[in-house]
Amino acid sequence: MTHLNQRQTMGDSLDFLSKYHSISNKLKKRFLRKPNVAEASDQFGTLAIECEQKELWQYAGLCSLAAARCQGTLENIFSELNFLVKAGREFLVADKKDKDIGCPSIGQENIQAAISCFGHALARCHNQSGFNTMSAGLALELALALGPTPAGTQQLRKAIDIFPTTKAINTLVSYHIKQGDYVSALQILNDFVEFIESYINAGARGNYSIILHRCEVTRVLLLLILQPSPQRLAPSLAQVLEKYAWVEETTDNDFNMSEDELLLLQSLVLACQSHDYQALLDLEGELWPYLNAEQKELLHKLIQVLTTQ
Repeated sequence: MTHLNQRQTMGDSLDFLSKYHSISNKLKKRFLRKPNVAEASDQFGTLAIECEQKELWQYAGLCSLAAARCQGTLENIFSELNFLVKAGREFLVADKKDKDIGCPSIGQENIQAAISCFGHALARCHNQSGFNTMSAGLALELALALGPTPAGTQQLRKAIDIFPTTKAINTLVSYHIKQGDYVSALQILNDFVEFIESYINAGARGNYSIILHRCEVTRVLLLLILQPSPQRLAPSLAQVLEKYAWVEETTDNDFNMSEDELLLLQSLVLACQSHDYQALLDLEGELWPYLNAEQKELLHKLIQVLTTQ
């Protein structure tokens, strides 16, 4: 059965190459005759769909990329963009399929091809007015596909520079946390909170308490892990821990936080400051229901850091 599948795959590959070269030959300049670029683009698009149906994703990407080049020659910006994005997504699927079967590409050709396609699409969007949202969306899509890697982080920063969104900022924070770069994660979170608070002070309406609540808890955990000295701590971050430093200060908060959660965070800060390891272990279970998956990992990291000092 394996040999039959291999023969079929080889046959499909040879069939693809034959059709691809046949279409490409139509684009060569002939004496006194211009190539029919529009027809070639349609044929590349059709061949891409055929390759998708056979799950030949890398070949589908090559065809969509070829169709994009044809549309670029015809100066059809929207069609070129669509084909570039389509090609990028097909190369991403090809890379994922290779990894799923345990055969990742050593040279990462499909990932590099996807980055190139999305990069060209972003460059085309940059030259068009009103395409900021689309550009940011494409950079975010690529970043999510790349994961918490330097390349993924770079794409997220690009997306935020073009058009900042809560999803892009939260993802960037998560990527830095997964990379162990808690300093960068904390700085981004702090800037984000200050931006939201200034937005609210300017009269913006909306339920920002949920976002601020998540940021507040994560900031507390990051600060406790990093244990920065007071001299190196920005005033805004110093105030974060001060809220939880005294038990009697259980007044109202702006983060939609229940009294129980507030008391538990205060207990956590006090336990860390007094190096009460048993209290830390007890608090882990009590805080668990209030934390998301990322915050749970940070709490576990905090306990590891403090119990090994």
